[in-house]
Amino acid sequence: MNGNRTRKMMLCLLAVIGFLPLSGCQNRLKMERDALYAQNQELQEDLDRARAAVGSGGDTSALQAEIESLRAQLASQPVAGANTAFDSIPGVEAYSTGGTVTVRVPGDILFASGKVDLKNSAKSTLNQIAGVIKSEYPNNTVRVEGYTDSDPIRKSKWKDNLELSLQRAAAVYRQLQAQGIDADHLYAAGFGQAKPRETKAKSRRVEIVVVLRE
Repeated sequence: MNGNRTRKMMLCLLAVIGFLPLSGCQNRLKMERDALYAQNQELQEDLDRARAAVGSGGDTSALQAEIESLRAQLASQPVAGANTAFDSIPGVEAYSTGGTVTVRVPGDILFASGKVDLKNSAKSTLNQIAGVIKSEYPNNTVRVEGYTDSDPIRKSKWKDNLELSLQRAAAVYRQLQAQGIDADHLYAAGFGQAKPRETKAKSRRVEIVVVLRE
């Protein structure tokens, strides 16, 4: 049995046991999920043949290892159709994975170009986010992650995008702390131009990540 067919059978088994609903909110993941559903009958037949070939006393350790790997991958994807307590906050994108809830705030909402001082309007958005954290996740760790686009720094005092992203994350950190989020549960990190999104505008962002399990 070739590798591609084996992988198909793994995905079929995951569909049977209920893991495919974790396929995520992104269009690409949704398309993959729909395609897998459409192929379910064919894959089920393949799985039945594989079970017959392996036999009840056969070595299924490799099969089980692949299933566990796919489970871990799918658990890290945004949950399709999952609602979060942040959904009613205008201008932000919130999604859940198996272990975190992430609130993605566009950089253009928070900061002027090349700046690290929060816009006055941004404080209202962050105050709403802080309110949800205090009511729903008062004892959870909250990670504030800053990101930039890939344009090099030219006309600001920041050495590079990494420094700019860290300073922006720190500004959001301070605003959340000022709204009553316990500093013992907060930390900030800057990632510069790492993890770019589809456009430069979307790449400029701060992500507030609530860790659901340590």
